[in-house]
Amino acid sequence: MNFSIEGYVEDQVLFVKHWGATQADEVKIQMETMNHQLDLSPAQSIHVIIDLSDVTKALSVKDFPKAFAHYKTHPKYRWTMMVGQKDPLVRFASTVATNLFRAPLRTFPTNAQAVAFLKTIDPAIDWSKANPSVLERPIPEVV
Repeated sequence: MNFSIEGYVEDQVLFVKHWGATQADEVKIQMETMNHQLDLSPAQSIHVIIDLSDVTKALSVKDFPKAFAHYKTHPKYRWTMMVGQKDPLVRFASTVATNLFRAPLRTFPTNAQAVAFLKTIDPAIDWSKANPSVLERPIPEVV
């Protein structure tokens, strides 16, 4: 798998990191995994930061429906902060996806800017529970 999902702020902010070539099956698994984590959380709303800065190949236009065809927006899902989108197709696909899922989206060049924005829109987040190291972990080496 070329993605990871971790809690950045316990039960309030998830951090999703993608790297390498994006595959439709992996995106589908990522969405299912994320929804499962939202199911397990006692929180009423959870924001998601998705870091795409290490993606080397975006999901193709023809694979987009395969990745998102059966996805339903989780009732706890709130804001999406997309980070490091270099590919114009990725930016377009992200915008389309968030419109489909009815989740507000903002894009940022860095994780720090995404976090700063999140601090302005949701004062209820308990930042004392944040784990900043989650945002700085290197991508796993491919063996």
